[in-house]
Amino acid sequence: MEPMVEGSSAMELPGGLAAAAGKRQKRKAPKPPLNEELAQAFVRRLCLLLDAEDHFGRYAALTPQEKLAKQFLASEGDRSQSDFNCSVSPKVQHQVPLVFQAAAGVIEEISGTMMESTAEINHEGFGRGLLYTGRVILVLKSLRAGFPFPFTSEDRLLRYGVECVEEGLAFLGNYQEVTALHGLLSLEG
Repeated sequence: MEPMVEGSSAMELPGGLAAAAGKRQKRKAPKPPLNEELAQAFVRRLCLLLDAEDHFGRYAALTPQEKLAKQFLASEGDRSQSDFNCSVSPKVQHQVPLVFQAAAGVIEEISGTMMESTAEINHEGFGRGLLYTGRVILVLKSLRAGFPFPFTSEDRLLRYGVECVEEGLAFLGNYQEVTALHGLLSLEG
């Protein structure tokens, strides 16, 4: 092994690469455009679920965006407090099933296939969310330390919901293609 001379190394990097090697910058990939039709359907389903729980009609006069902001979104302070004490608030534990129920409703509306959702999260923030039809699981999301909940912006909430819907629709489409060609019994163990 060659000894290193002060100020230089055995292997020199070109000027621009040396600076880049010292500083690793993370570049965020541009976000894909949000499917507005699915986003509107998700908001509509989520608002229907929130309205069903609003027994006294306290939020009946609010617009859908105001309902989401008031009942669903967390402030930065709420989020930092949850991160600080490593626990998930009861509000977040209540919101997790609502997101998956709304996504299941949108998939059911679009595909015409009966959908179900199951979601659970414990006080430490670990859990899972499932979207399924019959014995076929279309979407399985693991929740670690409550991530991505709580949502601090409507855009993040919509992106997560639309992502679940798109994933479920894509898997359902693939499943229906395979069973149409080979029959349902060919997929069973």
